Amino acid sequence: MSSKINLITPPDKLFNLSPGIFLIKPSNTLKIQFQEILTHIDEDLNVFIFDQDDYDIAWLLDVASQTDFIVVDIDNCDSLTKTFISFIIAQPNAHYITSDSTTPWHLINRNRIHNLDWIKERFENEDDDGQAD
Repeated sequence: MSSKINLITPPDKLFNLSPGIFLIKPSNTLKIQFQEILTHIDEDLNVFIFDQDDYDIAWLLDVASQTDFIVVDIDNCDSLTKTFISFIIAQPNAHYITSDSTTPWHLINRNRIHNLDWIKERFENEDDDGQAD
């Protein structure tokens, strides 16, 4: 079975039943890692990306409230996006990457990650749960 990956960027939106992952200001390293992980996911998926040249904050907040998983690369955020990061990472489905050891992001959200391996594991676990014994 082959999966269908929908890539959605501002101002577009997609409403369907596929799980959604939202990458906010991902670095090139993060994008490459995510692309590799996608090769191992065997289900349809919506991938929303708020990239370096994106500044539509209304879209950012709207999509963040609708996706299943949020990944924020805090170190890559511009000052406008960073203004809204506290709100976004306060969501229970948000995960964040940062090398900043000064800002106490952990007081808002304990879902700090260092890579995207958990995404692959999460989808592998869902596949295992859905198989008949």
